[in-house]
Amino acid sequence: MKKYQKKDVLIYLNNIYTKTKDDRLNDFKVKLDIISLLEETSKITKLSISDLLTIIYFKPNSLNTEDLEAFLSELRAIIWLNNFGFSNIRPIKAKKDPQPDFLADYQNKKSAIEVFCLTQAHEQRPEPLYKDKSLNVYVNFDPEFDSSKFGRDFISKAKNKKKQLDSLDKDIKIDIKILLCVVNSQPMVSLNKKDDWDKHAEYLYNKLNWGNNYYIGILTGLGDTIYPKIK
Repeated sequence: MKKYQKKDVLIYLNNIYTKTKDDRLNDFKVKLDIISLLEETSKITKLSISDLLTIIYFKPNSLNTEDLEAFLSELRAIIWLNNFGFSNIRPIKAKKDPQPDFLADYQNKKSAIEVFCLTQAHEQRPEPLYKDKSLNVYVNFDPEFDSSKFGRDFISKAKNKKKQLDSLDKDIKIDIKILLCVVNSQPMVSLNKKDDWDKHAEYLYNKLNWGNNYYIGILTGLGDTIYPKIK
């Protein structure tokens, strides 16, 4: 198996830009920020960059935006877990059988974390809403998600992800199971403050009704949240 390094990540980003013409990837500072993110997560997990790239969702031959976002989401998830006080954060290499993306410790509790991302495609339905032309988004984002494509897609994905959170129950006692949603749509981030995301997480937690040891995390980069609060 090839051992990937930082230079391979830069080549990967250049190749995606060549294919997609996504202007963000034509900004050298953005590329440096991604490399810095990789370096920081390497330190947190105590894995070499090469080993980390082998385990997480890094597919250098798949040049589509979705796989890039999945790769960045897992890196950002490591930072999120570290910021919320988790330790011994361990990415799990993907297999055919369902399993979570990470294991981690929270004080003396064992945790499983499954990560997924929602993007620009999961914006609010267009009718009959008012569109903010500067943000290219419909602005009355429904706090209860009843008319929101974001909410419907979250619930749909969550139901499919639950089996990954539950997959280790026979082998390990998992005290905390976190479904972590990484929101990659800048308009959605801009239009929702910390209090909004707290309410969204509470609503989704109650809507799913999975039980006491499950938690909903939302990572936006601005006012990240977890519900309910871990005690």
